[in-house]
Amino acid sequence: MKIAIRADGGAKIGMGHIMRTLVLAKELRKHHNKVFYICRIDSEDIPSYDAELCHKFLSDKIKEIGISDKYKKGIEKITSEGFKVCFVREGHLLEDISTITADILITDNYNVDENYFNKTKTMFRKTTYIDDMNLYKFNVDFLLNQNVDAEDFNYKVNDDTKLILGAKYIMLRDEFRDLPPKNIKPKAGDIMLTVGGSDPFYLTDKILSWVRDLEFNFHVVVGPSFEHGEHLKKYENNKIKLYYNANMYKIMEKCDIAISACGSTLYELAACGVPTIGIIIADNQAGIGKKLNSMGIIKNLGWYDKIDKEDFLINVNKLINDYELRRTISQRASNIVDVKGAERIAKILTGNI
Repeated sequence: MKIAIRADGGAKIGMGHIMRTLVLAKELRKHHNKVFYICRIDSEDIPSYDAELCHKFLSDKIKEIGISDKYKKGIEKITSEGFKVCFVREGHLLEDISTITADILITDNYNVDENYFNKTKTMFRKTTYIDDMNLYKFNVDFLLNQNVDAEDFNYKVNDDTKLILGAKYIMLRDEFRDLPPKNIKPKAGDIMLTVGGSDPFYLTDKILSWVRDLEFNFHVVVGPSFEHGEHLKKYENNKIKLYYNANMYKIMEKCDIAISACGSTLYELAACGVPTIGIIIADNQAGIGKKLNSMGIIKNLGWYDKIDKEDFLINVNKLINDYELRRTISQRASNIVDVKGAERIAKILTGNI
């Protein structure tokens, strides 16, 4: 079966859509489906659209056509995992997608509206949308929302739309599946800091300026689309370590608590049983952060631009110094994650074609 995934990633828009769809893409590929991506590029990169040319680009062609930085990191990540990428021009999205053939179109992108769903429904045998915020009526065959708050939404869909909702369908990478319970140490000292694949608001910089004098070890993830990664080196010392091309599982395994953006990384931290302080940095993270906070699984500090140094440090010190609180949160977190999410989704999407 031929399956197209429509997703983008980059320094400004982040890498979340790319990272979670890659989990599903690999699962679909395991079952001998032909999976490829459809990614945006700036219109000036290919001013005159050539469908035959665009549909044949592989990883070794990216440098040759000089893709601009806007979406480059996402495309590079996809091709590094062995998937083909078809390019569509910004401003000509539906026109260019109409030239692409596939049995299923999976879209994980916020640059959509009801017209997009209506048009693509006529172009492919089956269409799927991966949602976080419930902003439209969804004219699709499958609507997927892996988040813990998904079943709180009253979705407007067709009578025959299959809803795939909730933590049962979390798309976890292989290294976060079937993990043993986390060893919660009475005395904790290692803290992970991760805000995602990109950091457009320079939140990592702000937090490091607040914690640089604390007597804890900070393990700081510098995402692939950070524009200021080199700038962070001024904080490095024997207590603050920066990780480029980070092995997320290894860092989570090592750390006693985490400070994280409220995106999909929260589910990986939950799988590892890491007690976490969450910070909302995007609209699609607000519901997840609030829901996990209400379940006692994270401490959500709210929006990144509303937190202050004093409140932040109080919460960090409280969590790292309270063994029973860390133990309780770790147990709760481990229980919400189901390791077979991507496998279940793949079976549903391909089961009726």
